[in-house]
Amino acid sequence: MKQSCRFGFLVAVAATLVCLAIPVPAGLLEDAQEAYESSKYKEAVRLFRIAAEKGDPKAQYSLGVMYAHGRGVAQDYAKAMEWYLKAAEQGDSAAANNSGYLYFTGEGGGKDYRKAFFWYTKAVENETKGSWDVSVAYCNLGNMYYWGHGTGKDLGKAVECYRKAAEAGNPYAANNLGYLYERGEGVPRNLKESAKWYRQAAAKGFSVAERNLGVMYEAGRGVMRDYAEALKWYTKAAAQGVPYAQWKLGRSYERGMGVAKDLVEAYKWYLLSDRNGYRRARESLKRIERRLSKAQISEGERRASLVEGPDEK
Repeated sequence: MKQSCRFGFLVAVAATLVCLAIPVPAGLLEDAQEAYESSKYKEAVRLFRIAAEKGDPKAQYSLGVMYAHGRGVAQDYAKAMEWYLKAAEQGDSAAANNSGYLYFTGEGGGKDYRKAFFWYTKAVENETKGSWDVSVAYCNLGNMYYWGHGTGKDLGKAVECYRKAAEAGNPYAANNLGYLYERGEGVPRNLKESAKWYRQAAAKGFSVAERNLGVMYEAGRGVMRDYAEALKWYTKAAAQGVPYAQWKLGRSYERGMGVAKDLVEAYKWYLLSDRNGYRRARESLKRIERRLSKAQISEGERRASLVEGPDEK
C-alpha cells in the first residue's frame, strides 16, 4: 500500500504550549506563558530557560517547542531535541512524542526508527488516558506498527493504537482506522465501521477523511448511496485543496450527481485538480473544454482563481 493512498499516514507532533503550573519559582512559568500568548517570544524564551535550567519538565518541553518553531530564537532542531529529551526523561508525554517525531524524521540530528518507536511508547505510558498528547503518540505508534518502522510490522497492534487515539478524538487515527476497516487489514472487513470512523474524522475537518467519506457515499459503501451527501464531503475536502476531491467534485458537476449540471463549475474544479497534480484531471479538463465556449472557459478560470486566492495563481 502506497503512502499516497487513502490511508492518512501522518506523523503528528505536539506543538502547542501547555498550561504551566509548577512553582519554580512562583509566578515564573505563568509569566512565561503570558509572554508566549502575547507573542513576546524572546521574553518567553528567557523565562522558560530559567525554569528549564532548574529542571522543570514543562519548561524544558516548552523551550523545545520554541527552538523547533524558531519563536524567540533561531530555529534549531538539535536544540529542540536536547530540551525535549530532558523533559521526556522526566515523564513528559508531549516531549516524549516530539522526541520520537524528531528521531523519525531525522531533523534532530539523525534518523533512528528504533529510538522513535521507543519514545512514542514512552509517551503513551506517561499521561492520563484520553489526553491529546497521548492520542497523538498512539497515532504515531500505530503508524510505526503499520509500516514496521523500528519494530516488527503488526497490523493488530496498529489497529489497537489507532483505536485508542481515535477514541480520544484524534482525527488522523480515526481516518486510519476507517481505512483499515475498509481494507480488512488487521480487522475483519466492515464497511459500516469504516464509514463510522471516516465520519468521526471528517466531522473534525480532516480533509483526507472528508474525501474518503465522499467516496463511501458516492459508491454506497457502508452507507446508503447519496450523491448529495457525497457532494457535501467532496466540497469540504476540495476547499482544503485535496486534488482527488476536486476532481470528484468536477465530475459531480459534469454529470449532475447530487447537484444540477454545471459544466463551467466542473471545469473550475478539474482545473484546480490539475494544477494540484492529480493526473486524471488533465484528461477530464481536455474533454470538457471541447464542450465549452471561450467565454465559459474564461469564467471557469476566473472562478478557479477565486478559490486559489490572489496570491496562489
